[in-house]
Amino acid sequence: MATFMRAATQKKRRRVIDTAVRLFVERGYEQVSVDEIIQTANISKGTFYHYFESKEELLAELTTAQMDIVERWVQTSPAHVVSLEGHINRLFLDLASNYTDMPKVIRSLTAVAMSNDNVRRKHAEQLGALEAAVMKWLPDRRKSELIVTTYFGTLNVWAYQEDASLIAMLQSNLSAAWAGLRAAELPEPLDITTNEKEGYRMKVAIIGGGLAGLTAAAYLSEQPSVEGVLYERSPQLGGRAFTYEKAGFTLNYGAHAVYGIDRHELSNLESELGLSFGSKQVDKRKVVYAKNEKLTPAPLDAMNLMKTDLLPSSQKVRFVAEIAAIIANIHNMKNYRTLGDYLAESDSGEDLKELWEHLVCSNFFIAPSDARNVPGPVIGEYYHNLFLSSRPVNYVLGSWAVITNQLKGKIESSGRWGIKLQEAVEEIRYENRKYKLRSKNGEDEFDRIVFAMPVQQVVKLLRGTPWEPFLADYEGATPTEVMVYDIGLSEVVARPFSYISDMNRKLFISDVSATDHTVVPEGGQLLQGIAYLSDQFESEEHRKKYLDEKTTQMEDMFDMHYPGWREKVAVKRVSKKAMVSSVKNVVSNRLLPVRMEHVPFYFCGDGCEGKGELAERAFSSARAAAKQLIAEARKEELQLVR
Repeated sequence: MATFMRAATQKKRRRVIDTAVRLFVERGYEQVSVDEIIQTANISKGTFYHYFESKEELLAELTTAQMDIVERWVQTSPAHVVSLEGHINRLFLDLASNYTDMPKVIRSLTAVAMSNDNVRRKHAEQLGALEAAVMKWLPDRRKSELIVTTYFGTLNVWAYQEDASLIAMLQSNLSAAWAGLRAAELPEPLDITTNEKEGYRMKVAIIGGGLAGLTAAAYLSEQPSVEGVLYERSPQLGGRAFTYEKAGFTLNYGAHAVYGIDRHELSNLESELGLSFGSKQVDKRKVVYAKNEKLTPAPLDAMNLMKTDLLPSSQKVRFVAEIAAIIANIHNMKNYRTLGDYLAESDSGEDLKELWEHLVCSNFFIAPSDARNVPGPVIGEYYHNLFLSSRPVNYVLGSWAVITNQLKGKIESSGRWGIKLQEAVEEIRYENRKYKLRSKNGEDEFDRIVFAMPVQQVVKLLRGTPWEPFLADYEGATPTEVMVYDIGLSEVVARPFSYISDMNRKLFISDVSATDHTVVPEGGQLLQGIAYLSDQFESEEHRKKYLDEKTTQMEDMFDMHYPGWREKVAVKRVSKKAMVSSVKNVVSNRLLPVRMEHVPFYFCGDGCEGKGELAERAFSSARAAAKQLIAEARKEELQLVR
């Protein structure tokens, strides 16, 4: 195989490896077939054999992956090594940490290496590279071989023991090996100090503990040269992804549906941060649209498109052609300033134009007047990803808490980051080459600041500072707001479909528990109604009347499709004005860039530039901000070392 692979190819190959390893861990290497790996990884047999000659070669990849750790370890500057023993111990403990949940796989690897030349060769290469690496720090071959043999011997012995701790066993055996190397010295507790001296550290403040702030902090927490504090003004983390339980029901302030999960930014977080979560796709056969009081299948795939009454036959053909053009990235939509401009010049039928408008309303959570003002390039890119997805609508099982709890745990486990809840930042100023942040509990100084909060709050916090003029273009940004009507029912009153969208009233109801069973007590049902809201009102009285009408429409819709729901309500939560995005992605608004000229800060969140909409933009902008900060930290650290 060629040594150079495109990033997309490397990612697909890595996905196959990760899938195979997961199956090996869950069921044992011998019990997993190549066909099962192909099916689970969602690839063709030709793709599999393009990357790998056999299942055995996949097993050998475990050895290859470990060499990345060795290469990074070898590059450590001697100036950062506190103790030789601790430095070498750290290498073996890091290598072992990747194997702690796979004793059966290690047994299989040992057995296959005895009969497969390719696996045996890769194993020998790792052994030689590991010995050569240790020799750079312990230039005595017999001593280096003893330490390396201790590691491999411990790994193999542990793999055949029940319920033994690999890390504890390795610590004990390395301690004994070092005692032997010290000859007459008595054994001492194993030195597992970190392999770095207290050197340069960039100190970062992240203001905002929503999805964006947690994501940025999680990435930065992996860097030994970065430390920091995450500030959140509310009592809990997660922002609009905050989750809470009531009477056995799990409620989210924001819907935990994810569109196009297999092409979503969450896939990057899953692989790069090691997140683990389950998801389930909404049953496409039970997704319907209501138009003029009639129900019809939503055109989510070819089968539904054939059955739907939304479009006449000629317009169905036209819609298929438009989908193909968007997938091929040649659709004219991207060349128009807005959806409205495109529809005004399109020669398609009115039914198809209405469908496009409703799709944008549904995916961007906005009213029709706003949908027509979404930029054409934004729509083109969004649906390019969504139409290519094999999993268009999914729920994260267990709600957003599954994601936010893992991000929080990653931040706290680093030991270099703190989280301050109910602590709003009140002032920022620049003095003596540091940024001074003042909160109710005092003042602290930082090298960098990341704003992970709504744009409106950023503008407010920086008012009166030298940076205020540069934010003038973003000050009037309007948010995306919806009405949310959650009802938790003590029993399932009806389950005619998983999702129904009313095209006339611009409302939808999702039977969340039909897809995510984890959010309800046994036998319960959780329904979530959403209404897309206009923000154009003549007066406060007009606004109140409008919201009351939407509430009535929502309850009427519940009555129509879920008769008897009122008598079975165990939990009810109504928010007549819930923000789902701090900046509505329409031409009259501007998304805040991750970096801005003449402003020394970083910005991330759903109101910032990034991939996708809503939560995906929060994840993608946070990841981009963190990557840029990490690059800066590494550059400054290298300059200091030189």
